[in-house]
Formats: sequence, C-alpha cells, structure tokens
Amino acid sequence: MLTPTTTRKRSAGAVPRHAAARQPGHTTPPAQAMALASLGDAVALIDRRSRQVTWASDAWRAMLPQLAEARDVVTLEPHLVGLAAALDAGSDGAAPRRLELGDGAQWGAELVALGDADWLLRLTDRRELGRAMQRQLDDREQLLFTSRVFSVGEMATTLAHELNQPIGATANLLRGLRSRLARRKPALDGEEAAALERAIEQVMFAARVITRIREFTHSHQPRHGRIDLAALLRASASLLDWDLRRSRARLQLQLPEGAVLVRGDEVMLQQVLVNLMRNALDAMRADPPEDPQLTLTLSMKGNEAVVQVCDNGCGLDDDAAARLFVPFASSKPTGMGIGLSICRSFVELHQGRLWFTRNAERGATFHVGLPLLKTPSSNATATSAP
Repeated sequence: MLTPTTTRKRSAGAVPRHAAARQPGHTTPPAQAMALASLGDAVALIDRRSRQVTWASDAWRAMLPQLAEARDVVTLEPHLVGLAAALDAGSDGAAPRRLELGDGAQWGAELVALGDADWLLRLTDRRELGRAMQRQLDDREQLLFTSRVFSVGEMATTLAHELNQPIGATANLLRGLRSRLARRKPALDGEEAAALERAIEQVMFAARVITRIREFTHSHQPRHGRIDLAALLRASASLLDWDLRRSRARLQLQLPEGAVLVRGDEVMLQQVLVNLMRNALDAMRADPPEDPQLTLTLSMKGNEAVVQVCDNGCGLDDDAAARLFVPFASSKPTGMGIGLSICRSFVELHQGRLWFTRNAERGATFHVGLPLLKTPSSNATATSAP
C-alpha cells in the first residue's frame, strides 16, 4: 500500500542505478517513488498544477513503451481512460485511491498525493489476468463443444443400436410378403409390385444410414497420451468456479503432491470429471445441505489411480441407482439421461471402471478407476493421497 511522504532531495549516489528516468526540469524524485521503482514497480510523478508527467520509472516505460515520452495527462488519457477524472476527484486525505483505468479496466492503479506538488501514480498490468480469464473461457467453450459432440455421438450409437433391429425385421417381413404374394394367383399387378419394391428399398436405405452412423461414431477412439491426473483434476475444478459460487459449495482437493500419470485422451477424461462434478453440484442444489461441500480425492491403489467425487447432496434412492447408467433415463426434470452413460463409455475406453457408493450421512461418491501409466519408477510402492 502506498503511503504519502514529503518531497525531498537525495544525493545522486543514493539513487538506485536502474530505478528510473527523470524528465527534464524536475528535481530528484522522493524516496518513496525511488523505493517503488527499485522494486520494479511502474510508477510516475504527475505535477498537480500543470498535469505534466515529470518523472517515470523504468518499469513504467517498459510497460507503456508507446507512452515513454508522454509529458502530460492529455497524452496518457486515451490509453489510461479515467486518469483525468481521477485527478480531478483528488485523493481522500492521506489514503491512496485504488483505480481501474482503461476501456476494459486492464490497468489497476493507486494514486496518492505527495504534498501539494505531485501525484504519485502506480500502475499494475491486468492484461495478463484478462488473457488468462479469456483462455479459461475458451477452454470452457471447447469443453462444452466437445461435450455436445460426444453426446451426439453417444445418442447416435444408442439410436442406431435400438433402430437396427426393427428396421431389419421390417425388411424381412416385406421380403416374405413379396414372396408369398408372388406365388398367388392372380399375381400382383404392376403398381402393387412396384409399391412393395419401393417400400423394401426405403427400408434398406434407412438400414444403410444407420450403418453409416454406427461406423462414424465407432471411428472416434481416444487419442492416448501421457496425462497427469492430479493436474487434470485441478484444471477441471477451475472450469467450474462459477458453478461452485452459484451453489455456494466449498471445494476440497485431496491430491498427492506429485504427478499421478495415466495414459488416455485428456479431453475425454476431463469430460468425465466435469460431468461428475456438475452432477454433484446439481445434487446439492436439489436438496441443499447446511454446508455444501464437494470433495475431490485422488489416490493410488495397487496399479490403479482412483478419483473420488464426493458430495453431501440429496443422494440416490434405489430406483435412481438401478437406472443410473441406463441411456435416456434421468432423475433430472430437464436431463436427457446420457451423461453418465457417456462417462462410463469413456472410462471403459481407457480400460477403467466407473461406480458409485452411498455416503454414510448424505450424498454419494462416484469413483473412477484408471490404470496407472507404467514407467521405470512404477515399481516403487504407491502411496495414498493425504
């Protein structure tokens, strides 16, 4: 936090050699400004009467190279939108004012009066924070897109499986009917025979469409790679920070300090983890406990890494548990009933397993077991997560 000080001169030998660059016509900057500059802060002095920039640190010049030679607030204002208004408003006594400058509030700032002569302005670059937030939003959008793609694929596979049998039976019945009618006297006339042939052709066309759908969905196999399951859990949890705040749920991570390596498709496994966490949050919203808590645990048991997603929500009754992994069966009013079915398919594609247990008091815990990646150090004894 900035604190005000009076302007005083210092000998040239006392000034840190990399601290700042002076504008012409100004005395040596005050000790506080030099101290901040020596720590690498982006600070500048602005004359309160003339609104001229009389001094700027090296970090200021590096942060704003296009304004390195800016001499007044008028030049700064288009890039630090809100600065002129902040100077007009002044500072509340000796306390620094915290500001957000720029069109997108990409600059954090502190403004403090140094006596009656100068303003001391310290800038913080928040653009990287904005870029990080944008990357997180992009990751969420990509995950949502992937979820939709996989959901459509799972639905197509299920529908293909369910429709293939009645379509085949219809085709066989039509062929049998055509054969029996062909043996009758008198035989079918031309229009009736042509109509029957068209019916058989249409049924067979539908069968070929179903076959193509099944071939398309079966072609999407996981892209196996080396994955740190602990890091993937942290990244997946960060994607749900807004959902956690909306549910007022407390997130608890119980993860090993080191990496837990598995082999698999990162997108598929992240989809499984995010879906299980969202289901847990939905369960806590359906029957809110006094202290909503979502706990993610990762442990190693033998040659298997086990992820546990535990909530203290409404839990599962016997009927819901029996239909848990059945496609198109959902306990949610707006659910499609394919989420857990997809999750189980993805886990099994990784030679893993997915199951659930009821908690002793409230809620349920879903378990995902995946084979540990065999490495030269895998002969070491596996330890459980704290």
